[in-house]
Amino acid sequence: MPEKRPKPAIRRPTTAQDYEVFCGEQIDGAGRYYGLLRIRRKTDGRLIYPFDGCPRPGPCATGAQARQEALALADELIRADIAMPEG
Repeated sequence: MPEKRPKPAIRRPTTAQDYEVFCGEQIDGAGRYYGLLRIRRKTDGRLIYPFDGCPRPGPCATGAQARQEALALADELIRADIAMPEG
């Protein structure tokens, strides 16, 4: 019989440093800015954001405001994932 090997344990994220965050802004045809955000968990490579049906930061009057909204959303999502990570 083939030997069953246990799956390697994946370390749970414990700090914001366990996440890779990309943040930017995008402007639409009406001159409104939207935040761009991508969050990946470094411990297992799982994409945390964006996901189907996710909220999009914006619209905002400036690119800086859109980035700030995206960073605030990233902080909220990271704290929630640390508290209860999806498997």
